[in-house]
Amino acid sequence: MQLPTFISRSKIFALLFLSGIHGTGLAQKTAGKLPYETIPVAQVWSGHSVGFDLLTSQKFQYVAYYDADRNMVIAQRPLDSKTWKKTVLPTQVGWDSHNYIEVALDAAGYLHVSGNMHNVPLIYFRSEKPEDISRFEKLAMTGKNEEHVTYPIFFEDKAGDLYFQYRDGGSGNGITYWNKYDTANKTWRSLFDTPLFDGEKEASAYMSNPRLGPDGYFYIIWMWRMTPIANTNHNLACIRSRDLINWENMRGDKVPLPIQWRDSKPTADPVGPWNGLINMSYTLSWDQEKAPCISYHKYDSQGISQAFVARWEKDKAEKGTWQIHQISQWPDFTWALNLGGSLKRSISLGAVTPTDDGNLSLHFTHEKHGSGTWILDPKTLKPIRTLPANAGSKEPGPPALALNEGMEAHTKTDNTGRYVMRWQTLPVNQDRPPQISPPAPTELVVYEVIEK
Repeated sequence: MQLPTFISRSKIFALLFLSGIHGTGLAQKTAGKLPYETIPVAQVWSGHSVGFDLLTSQKFQYVAYYDADRNMVIAQRPLDSKTWKKTVLPTQVGWDSHNYIEVALDAAGYLHVSGNMHNVPLIYFRSEKPEDISRFEKLAMTGKNEEHVTYPIFFEDKAGDLYFQYRDGGSGNGITYWNKYDTANKTWRSLFDTPLFDGEKEASAYMSNPRLGPDGYFYIIWMWRMTPIANTNHNLACIRSRDLINWENMRGDKVPLPIQWRDSKPTADPVGPWNGLINMSYTLSWDQEKAPCISYHKYDSQGISQAFVARWEKDKAEKGTWQIHQISQWPDFTWALNLGGSLKRSISLGAVTPTDDGNLSLHFTHEKHGSGTWILDPKTLKPIRTLPANAGSKEPGPPALALNEGMEAHTKTDNTGRYVMRWQTLPVNQDRPPQISPPAPTELVVYEVIEK
């Protein structure tokens, strides 16, 4: 999963455009010019859900995936060609859906790869030459706190410097670290003298990627979890920083590092454990006034799953406070979260997004009550109306997959917003083998969205 520090207009267009795509099969229209190009990649492992990555530079495109034999593979093609060069890396995926792959390019053009990790020693590769996947080195980074790694993330700051985020330790007892890359010396160093997050052996932080907001601050949202059981998530929180070093809450109060479980200053919504807060369904965004909004899921007073938005709003003293707004009024259904391992995504919530007519929108999918988009009053955040899932789709884009029985579709948009990758697998199964034989490999395809 490539982390874009800046969200370009083209990416926003592509994400909005693709969110309304519906169709069946890989069949394409035969008349007229298609609004996309099809670029097949490979036959890939489809026995369980696990994340692949897609990255585009000025000259090349890179795909990281697990092949039919579960090997991690890096594929590269020139942008003017549909022919891929492929290199197999010495690591194989098992059944764990945590073991996604991350790729990044540094300022000198070297490719960095990390993945296939859930509480195991760091797996990290770097290409021996810039924008050349012929040979990779398997390396340590700092050599410290790299024995029980999960959740690798590459990201960049405003200057384009490369960073790496990961957790060392297990769920409920893990510590989050940041490393910074020195491009000239090709070395990593710890960004801080301390961890970024330390749950004090009581909890671990499940956090978003750092996002650059419209006000020039980087933002992080997170929740704490007490054990591997998902429903022990609690205390939704938010911090911001101009330099990724010095952090504060929304009131401007300094938040010292490491950020600790007992520090309540960053808390946006003090949701208790066993109340449905889940790191699979929360998103940071901003409204027309550049106020941060967190869309998330928790249970209502009746134990029913509902969608909420926490927004930073000015109070009477003009200091500001987090206001909690319930968006949905679903009459029933409780997302079962008293489980460990990778879980099925029963409810998904998008970003709070300004609309052309001055309102706000929020997309949702629900296992029982379907999909759609709420149009929200910008002042009260009360739903004005609900649009069906296919509303706003004007042009055909890349086709939806014709899913084999029992399979689910996956979509990955690249860092430019011009390319979309699709494939299908069996669903998550709490990181265990399914009761059926693994299905045959399926096709991984990249589509180039052609802007008119």
